[in-house]
Amino acid sequence: MPRPFRVIVACLALAAVTGCGDSNPSAPTPEDLEDIDLSPDHTIVVDDDGFDPSELEVTSGEVLLLVNEGDTEHSFTTEDRTIDTGLMQPGEETTLVLVEPAVVDFFDLSNPDHLGTLTVRAKG
Repeated sequence: MPRPFRVIVACLALAAVTGCGDSNPSAPTPEDLEDIDLSPDHTIVVDDDGFDPSELEVTSGEVLLLVNEGDTEHSFTTEDRTIDTGLMQPGEETTLVLVEPAVVDFFDLSNPDHLGTLTVRAKG
């Protein structure tokens, strides 16, 4: 049985920019989540064959649903670990909201050869 639904809200900045202020953002509180529509705009699936899609372009603030449809544990992890779902069990899902424009390369901790790129463009 999958662990409870988790939410990751990430504030990414380009390397030369300080970004959103707090370099170690905390997870939103239940009260914060009441004001946020977490209906997914996009879905990235990870399984034993890799990520689908492995490349995706989104707009800042859009909601991504990350789903492990594999038979084993998988993750959605950036090299610098600013985003790291940890090992998700089969059937587990996580929501991710990126608010800063960036190009984010990610991989699967279970199989580092499984790679992907997420491009976050500014609103407007």
